[in-house]
Amino acid sequence: MSITSMDTKLNTEANKALNDTLVRLTRGDVFFATLAFYLQPKFTDKPWLLTAGTNGTRLLLNQQFFMGLTSQEQVALLKHEVLHVAFEHPFRRGKRNLKRWNIACDYVINLLIKEEGGTLPPGGLYDETYKGLIEEEVYEKLPKNIEKSFSFFMDDLLEEDKPGSRTALRDKARTLVLQASQATRMTQGSLPFSVGRYLDAILQPEQDWRALLAEYLTAQGKSDYDWMRPNRRNSVLGNVLNLNIFLPGIQQSGALEHVAIVVDTSGSIGREELARFIGEILGIVEVCYPRTLTIIPCDAMVYPPLVFDRVPQSTEVMAQLQSGSALQGGGGTSMPVALDWIDNGITRQAFDVPPAVVLVMTDGYTDFGNARNYPVIWCITSPESAVPDPWGRVVRIA
Repeated sequence: MSITSMDTKLNTEANKALNDTLVRLTRGDVFFATLAFYLQPKFTDKPWLLTAGTNGTRLLLNQQFFMGLTSQEQVALLKHEVLHVAFEHPFRRGKRNLKRWNIACDYVINLLIKEEGGTLPPGGLYDETYKGLIEEEVYEKLPKNIEKSFSFFMDDLLEEDKPGSRTALRDKARTLVLQASQATRMTQGSLPFSVGRYLDAILQPEQDWRALLAEYLTAQGKSDYDWMRPNRRNSVLGNVLNLNIFLPGIQQSGALEHVAIVVDTSGSIGREELARFIGEILGIVEVCYPRTLTIIPCDAMVYPPLVFDRVPQSTEVMAQLQSGSALQGGGGTSMPVALDWIDNGITRQAFDVPPAVVLVMTDGYTDFGNARNYPVIWCITSPESAVPDPWGRVVRIA
């Protein structure tokens, strides 16, 4: 048999093995299979790809590595790459070291795969020390210079060669992920819990924050604020949901100067409500570009705030919010305590620019105190029949 014939036979066997793996995914994990299909996995002979890799919108495989795996390991490999995309790992890195970031992400993903009974490929990183942590936390806890200690591991987060393409890739990746989640629900399938939580937080804010916050733009901002069809870069939400609507478009020069958001972290706030709060916060960041964002956790007292003093990225904000120590609380409820904290900050000139508007995200089971000298929007999850409208403006986000 000639070398050409041998290569052709190997390629045929590899493609069949890949198709068989996708079929196995379809039978048990519709979301993973659907997103894997959307990523159009293919083999490559690039010498720099030793195992598999993704840039968020495509999935490349080393044929020799893939064919050396058992069928269970092949399934786990595709799940691994799909989770990199679902969790936006190629886009959340920021300025972190790529290899160290890749290691942190692999630890988080492989813990999830093992919890579901998966069989990791050889070299798959696994350490229960990092159980329950998000990727940014794992990154900080990794041993110093760990990225230099590994002679081999699945170095699978691929950088894009073209400068300035990251935002477009992220938008496309989010579109693929949301389409996969919608297809899963249409087939009565269920999303993996960790994926569903992430999607709820980042892709599906309920409110049209552009319209709600339009009146709080600075005078300079209003000159750059007009009604237009949202473009793909600035309106991921409208784009992926195929909303045929007109929304006010905001140039970065027309951003809100300072938005303060009080988050109710009292004992009455459950995981689903907290995820909804996070989703709405990310929606504000995505479409309103606040130059300064202050997030204030509060139950009956104020906890250390999160302050972003430049136009933040939603992935950056989400990473901070999902940190285990970010949204402290669990006690009683008194949202006016947070408003008093803001009042004191304004009086002491602690803010470079006072908040243009303050949003309070709560279930409504709180005292409301007195009206303030700045606009306050109460974002309440409970229906009006249970919690009547307080002073200020009210938005129901149930």
